[in-house]
Amino acid sequence: MKHYIFSVLLIFLSLTGFSQEPFPFLNKSKQLPEDLLSKRAVVFMNVNSLKWDEEAQKIHDSFIEIGVDAVAYYALSDIMSGEDATTAFYSDITERSIENMLIVHQAENGFELYATKIPEEGGFFQKGMQAFFMQAPSLQELGADLEILVNKSDLERENFLIIDVPETFKRTNVIKSRRVANFNHDIRIDKLAVPKFEDNIMLDVDVEKANAELDSIMKEHYPFKYGLVDPEMSTEEMISEGYLMVLKKLQNNGESLRRMLGYDLSEGETILISVRNGENDKVMKYRIDEHVHKYYVQQLYTKDIYLGESWDAGKTWQEALINHVENLKSKLKK
Repeated sequence: MKHYIFSVLLIFLSLTGFSQEPFPFLNKSKQLPEDLLSKRAVVFMNVNSLKWDEEAQKIHDSFIEIGVDAVAYYALSDIMSGEDATTAFYSDITERSIENMLIVHQAENGFELYATKIPEEGGFFQKGMQAFFMQAPSLQELGADLEILVNKSDLERENFLIIDVPETFKRTNVIKSRRVANFNHDIRIDKLAVPKFEDNIMLDVDVEKANAELDSIMKEHYPFKYGLVDPEMSTEEMISEGYLMVLKKLQNNGESLRRMLGYDLSEGETILISVRNGENDKVMKYRIDEHVHKYYVQQLYTKDIYLGESWDAGKTWQEALINHVENLKSKLKK
């Protein structure tokens, strides 16, 4: 279930941006969480700016006054970049005994706040979760309105030692295993698992057509053995069916993707260049804040991540896939 809800949210956020109803799987409530002022909380910022840490300070000042112990701030787009990212962030956050999560979302007419518990079974979102909800024209007003509401409640404050400056995580690397800026030569003989797209409840997406296109691209561009697999298939199940590697993907703005995958970023860098090698070589330029997709391969036994030699992200998943496969083919089919 957690993978299903993750996929739904990821596709939804990437295609709709700031929707009027961005989290339809949350059941809005006016009931404040009982332990809002006694337990630690993580804050996911979903604002229309790469400088979301500056926006975080505005709402954090109110949290200090209220007694909300917001010990960590993340960009929601980072959390939902892909399954590897979600898993890594969930582990980092829950290991710090953080039990509550707050979402600060920039809507068309202001800002919204959601507050709920972090599911214990893994993942951050589930269908039908109860979440406190309020909205206001600005972050300052959102904080002020929350303070008034908390003061009128009977919540008992236990959080008093709250940091003055929000702790923002903008340099978290989602790769917890060995990172290799190259291709694995064994892929020439090892079978590659390619997770299929799956149905979701929020978008009118022709999954069958998308999977047909995925298979078509692989057949045309990938010269080695592969197979389309159920995205819910475990590592053990893939290995038992003869797969030794799996194709994976993250999507986010270019700046976030590069730092999450351990790439260096130059000061003041505004343009990222993607390269496709081979017979139909191509160079693509994207603004650093544009939404892009990046494929890579993971070895199932060692968990090593193979990113490729060149930055090969694409504006669409199709472009990114062709870039990565063509670069891999150019390097290894010799």
